[in-house]
Amino acid sequence: MIAYYGDDLAWVHHAGYSQHVERTWRGIVRLLRDAGLRRGARVLDAGCGSGLLARRLLDAGFAVTGIDASPAMIDLARSCAPGADFRVASLPTGSRGAAALPHFDAVVSTGHVLNYLGHRSAIARALAELARALKPSGVLAIDLMTERFARIREGDAVHAKVEDDWAIVTRFSRPGPHRFDRDITVFRRSDGDWRRSDEHHRNVTFEVADALRILRDSGIDARRRAAFGEEALPAGLVVLTGVRRSPAQIAVRRSARSAPRGRSPRRTPRAPRPARCERSRGRG
Repeated sequence: MIAYYGDDLAWVHHAGYSQHVERTWRGIVRLLRDAGLRRGARVLDAGCGSGLLARRLLDAGFAVTGIDASPAMIDLARSCAPGADFRVASLPTGSRGAAALPHFDAVVSTGHVLNYLGHRSAIARALAELARALKPSGVLAIDLMTERFARIREGDAVHAKVEDDWAIVTRFSRPGPHRFDRDITVFRRSDGDWRRSDEHHRNVTFEVADALRILRDSGIDARRRAAFGEEALPAGLVVLTGVRRSPAQIAVRRSARSAPRGRSPRRTPRAPRPARCERSRGRG
């Protein structure tokens, strides 16, 4: 498992890159409320980062559990949103039964978290696992990076941002199909000195049609949206939402899908008609 977001990059991301959460949290909260979730409903924030979205969900009255693969992000999240429950975990967990993710009333994820998984097969397994973590009628709301997102940014060679006590330089590359990688260098001032850290982030794009098929096969009535709410997202970043069907609905759909399709009844061949005899016409 590749380690992302060490101490310095996690802190810089928290301090300087909260815009995505600020754009999306209102739409996410409205989605949950429109689906009937009340105060105290249990929400999983998958790839919670430093807890910025979790804090907004807590303010809205939900009970929040956050998971993230970065220990540094989880440390920040515990300070940012102390009312939530955070733990270090990587998707897909590969666990079932008692070791699987518990069940939630909603699962949310922002910042194309699943695209950080190393392979498309891992993204597929993570989508199915998040679907299984939903209770019947539970709500899913996630975003996903598609190939279009990567193609649009092929010409973006470098992103840089400088503040008084930190600076970041990000270089982009397309090393292969379905890949969009970032080489990130962070400079952070600490005790009067500057410290440098470097990370390589491998992102794997995933297409909407494949994600919808996996979610629907896993019991989610999933669909694509332009955004969580009224915010404008970067081109190629898509939102997938849905509601988990009840066990009875899932069973009916699976049985209908596995049942052999009926054939059109064969027609009974008709008996041949006797030849018509025509009168011979005499010559005059």
